[in-house]
Amino acid sequence: MKKHVVFLIAGALLAGFLNGLLGAGGGVVLYFTLGAIYGRDAKENLILSGASVMFFCLISLFFYKENVSLSLPEVVKVAFPAAIGGLLGALLLKKLPRDAVKKIFSAVLLLGGILMLRR
Repeated sequence: MKKHVVFLIAGALLAGFLNGLLGAGGGVVLYFTLGAIYGRDAKENLILSGASVMFFCLISLFFYKENVSLSLPEVVKVAFPAAIGGLLGALLLKKLPRDAVKKIFSAVLLLGGILMLRR
């Protein structure tokens, strides 16, 4: 059990580090860390990772705000539709089978990686 706690702490530290460094990616590391340790349901891992990412993002925002100046209308143009999409996705998550969630998550990761490598 102690080994699992050490692995979880290491995975969480890496997740936070990546999110702080890159502004993203921490949730993915945490998702796979939780799966490796607990083998939980994919939905549970997504929910816990998502809750953790919220804290990563708030901390990153606190430090990033010194280097970037964004106007409130600019933020609202992105944040409001993203919040609506998050709500719709969370409602859909309840209805989708576990295997479908895993496939969608994998496809998004794969597509994101391909797009990043092409640019």
